[in-house]
Amino acid sequence: MNALSVAGSPASLAAAGAPDGMPLLAGASAARLRADGGPVILASASWPLSPADQLPAIPGFVTSSFSPLAAELADRCLQSYFGTRPASPALGGRTAVLLASTSGDIGTAAAVAAAVDAGRRVPPLLFFQSNPNAVAGYVAARWGLAGPVVCTMPAGDTLADAHRSALLLLADGDADAVLVILAEQVPVSNGGDHGVAQLIGPSSWPPGTAPPEPLSQPDDVQGRGI
Repeated sequence: MNALSVAGSPASLAAAGAPDGMPLLAGASAARLRADGGPVILASASWPLSPADQLPAIPGFVTSSFSPLAAELADRCLQSYFGTRPASPALGGRTAVLLASTSGDIGTAAAVAAAVDAGRRVPPLLFFQSNPNAVAGYVAARWGLAGPVVCTMPAGDTLADAHRSALLLLADGDADAVLVILAEQVPVSNGGDHGVAQLIGPSSWPPGTAPPEPLSQPDDVQGRGI
């Protein structure tokens, strides 16, 4: 699914008159972000940090490592900024969740296919977790993030695509910050599961445990009001 088609409300944003289908920031959102110097990366995390890293199991998710990977990335990133759960209501209430993956949940898809091929009953939890919104919503509820929840499967550069989608969510005005999770489920022979998470928000927010980093905006976003 094209990330730009699902982030925020593209139809209403397009009415602002942005060229080439890339909406401009409008009104209060634009003024706030420009006054802040634009969005920055407030916190980031990655997995694994070492070959010994093991993903913790999470309740209600079985068989596949995809959802535990996304949840662990989110926890590491948000812990480095907010500390313990939940996030403060003032900030968490304005934070969206965006989960992007080029692989998707291969483990769950394979388990469902194997059960169908063998004529076995498919465990109900597999249907629940086959929708990536399930783990994205789990993260949002666990941390008290009340902004939009979006999942995408980019065809190209996952990080650049996720940044574009995050900027659209900010442009829509429904969130002041976006937790971006990039999770890839890969066979061990090809390097194994891996991912990164970033909390993108205004530079006016309080600093986390590490200084904020500049957000490298994609070339097709620069100079368009963001």
